[in-house]
Amino acid sequence: MIDGWSTISSTIQYEGARIVVRSDSVQRPDDSLGTYEYTESADGVRIAALDHLGQIALVEESIYVCGRRLLLCPGGGCEPGEDPLTAASRELAEETGIRAGEVELLTTMWRMPAGARTREHLYLARNLSIGEPRREPGERDMLLRWTALDEAVAMCRDGQITEAGTLATVLLAAQHTDARPKPPPFGS
Repeated sequence: MIDGWSTISSTIQYEGARIVVRSDSVQRPDDSLGTYEYTESADGVRIAALDHLGQIALVEESIYVCGRRLLLCPGGGCEPGEDPLTAASRELAEETGIRAGEVELLTTMWRMPAGARTREHLYLARNLSIGEPRREPGERDMLLRWTALDEAVAMCRDGQITEAGTLATVLLAAQHTDARPKPPPFGS
């Protein structure tokens, strides 16, 4: 809890298989009272898988809650007690058939801090090998799209990529790869 804040009560309003909705009554440092309604769920992961040509693997998927198809970096939720790195590797293989020889954490962010007690772990994957995906039934219509990383950055700007975790993953991956030392030109 934040210094000076106290929880007076915490009530579960709904508990489902993957989400809990809570309502907390709190007292703030200035002694004012407040109520906060929020969700709790497992942490999630997003992975920027970059091939040797500088292309990123994106998946196009029907997202029921949004009522449309979205372009996403592969990812999903962590299983109970599952390490986020393990979840990232599992989700990448399930959704795309890709296995990565190298995976590094880009950052960890809050998904929606005012309304959800859930974090998103963003990864960069390289040294890829391609196999067959093992998608869940709800992912059967998912399509794998290889896109140049600079084009994916442009898609973040022009509204073709709109999911927060994917936006952050693509932009951080582009920034990270631009910051890496470049090999000298051939013949130098």
